[in-house]
Amino acid sequence: MHKKPTLLYSAGCYGAFCLQMLNLNEIMPSHSYHNQLIDYRYTQTNRPDHHLINEEDIDSLVIKITYTDDDVDLINRNKWTKVENHLKEQALVTFPNNKNNELYTMAIHKCNLLDENNQFKKIIRKDTVEIRFSWLFYDLENWLLEFYNIFERLQIPVRHVYLKNCYDIFHMSQAPILKAHQEKNDLIEQSNQLANIYFQKHKNKYSEFYFDQIFNKIGA
Repeated sequence: MHKKPTLLYSAGCYGAFCLQMLNLNEIMPSHSYHNQLIDYRYTQTNRPDHHLINEEDIDSLVIKITYTDDDVDLINRNKWTKVENHLKEQALVTFPNNKNNELYTMAIHKCNLLDENNQFKKIIRKDTVEIRFSWLFYDLENWLLEFYNIFERLQIPVRHVYLKNCYDIFHMSQAPILKAHQEKNDLIEQSNQLANIYFQKHKNKYSEFYFDQIFNKIGA
């Protein structure tokens, strides 16, 4: 009997939602999906290291959510919108005595996403099943086309009515995030702008001094 496939994804890429959908669970309207129980009928359970392990180190078929630089601002926003407590904890660890520690912590995450060597920018194994982050925000016609093809490739029996329901609930639930993303007037947007400048100058060499220097210059 073949092993069930394993989903790999970076934080903020809606991995938990995709796991629910791939396992044909009932999708409920929700601000966040990462703490919900999942009935794993067709995939392996969610790996704690889903964002760290390389697909070449997995001994089953891999499903991988990939992204491009055009997706990075929204991925960064999605992550930090949903893990506010984790942000405060991480910020105190990263820059404990800096008044801008939350801003800098979010900017670091975006810089990591921009890294050209980030494994989630492409698939490596020829047999890996790719889900592109951008597909989640397609219109209904293209959503159905792309995801039906994924289910077919994975030999998971799915009906179009189920996928349409997933589409409707996902877009309704994530509308506030998209609204904030379009308005661009909060701390997450500041972190995205800061990361653009920081990555251009320093790549992934993180320094509190460098962050302060850029912050003071641009008046973020």
